[in-house]
Formats: sequence, structure tokens, C-alpha cells
Amino acid sequence: MAHWEIRIPTVTADQRDGVQVFTYSADRCPLQLQAKRQARADVDSADAIRHRRGAVARPEAIKVIWHETY
Repeated sequence: MAHWEIRIPTVTADQRDGVQVFTYSADRCPLQLQAKRQARADVDSADAIRHRRGAVARPEAIKVIWHETY
């Protein structure tokens, strides 16, 4: 299935870099803009913050990758 991979950089309190990844199917988010908006909303959720152990997300540095499935 075709999908968007959204990568949002993170930084911990001790300045270690990381990345949090979100994926959205093309059925759910057919446009890149929709996937980016959804990731920006999801990155602030309690589950996402807990998953990255409180690291600060940097959504201004978002990276979007399209995956086509054959």
C-alpha cells in the first residue's frame, strides 16, 4: 500500500538528536499537505510525547517521504 513517511527530528534534554516517524496510508491522506498536517497534530499527542520519552519535537524541520507500493 502506498503511504507517506513523516520524519520529525527530536532533541532530548541532554541535547541528543533523534527522530520520530509517523506513517499515513495514501487512502487516509492522499495529499502530502494532509499527511504533514496530521503529523503536526499527532506529534503533540500524549502517546507521541510518551513514545519519545519527553524529547522535544522540531516540526519545523519535518521531512516527508512518499513510498509507492507495487
